Amino acid sequence: MALILINMKTKLLFANFLILILIGFNPDVSGQPKAETNIKTIINGKAWIPKTSVSLGKQFFLDRLDLKGSFLYKGIRFNNIEFAYDISTERIITAIETLDKTMRNIIVNPYFLEGFSVDDGSHEFNFLRGALLHKKLDSLAYYQVVESHSLRYVIKRRKYKTLKSNESREFRYIKSNSLYLIKENQLIHVNSKKDILKFFPSKKKEMKRFLRSNKLKIGTKTPMDAVVLLLKFDL
Repeated sequence: MALILINMKTKLLFANFLILILIGFNPDVSGQPKAETNIKTIINGKAWIPKTSVSLGKQFFLDRLDLKGSFLYKGIRFNNIEFAYDISTERIITAIETLDKTMRNIIVNPYFLEGFSVDDGSHEFNFLRGALLHKKLDSLAYYQVVESHSLRYVIKRRKYKTLKSNESREFRYIKSNSLYLIKENQLIHVNSKKDILKFFPSKKKEMKRFLRSNKLKIGTKTPMDAVVLLLKFDL
């Protein structure tokens, strides 16, 4: 037991060191918050210390600790920020420069962070707090938002930690995403193809054929299959 605890502590120390290298120990990163310029805004958050090993980064959005993008913080846009989005805990983590010129990883205050964007080079992902999208959504949770011709797509990304089935005592993360549609302030939780087809009465037959030919099954376990359908028909 003592050996296991020592190994866990070693992993945590290594993970912390790795994170500081990836999102903190780079003084040339453009846009990272500095105390002298942002003392009352973006640095208002508590220090972040991982409770479990994060060396693989599987609980993070895109499995990465070095996302690049922007924050919408109390109505102010902060660009060129390097950060991580821990989906499993709904936390946004970034490195700040403190008053004594040291770097520290913090959890960005969720009450002030209204949204953020991620640019991975080929795609841009936009997230907003639920309170800014619809009154029936979790007000403090972050939802990915995609605007289309007639609908607003709202994706809730989740990752749950569970033990692996072998005897290694290691964890794995399971994805569990949900899809919502918003039209004229009406929120629809997509649980089946019927939830989508009613928005496109003139295309219903064609959409059903597309679902069959592409073997798409829109249900509670596969809500993201709806995205393929909507990309084809919501033009």
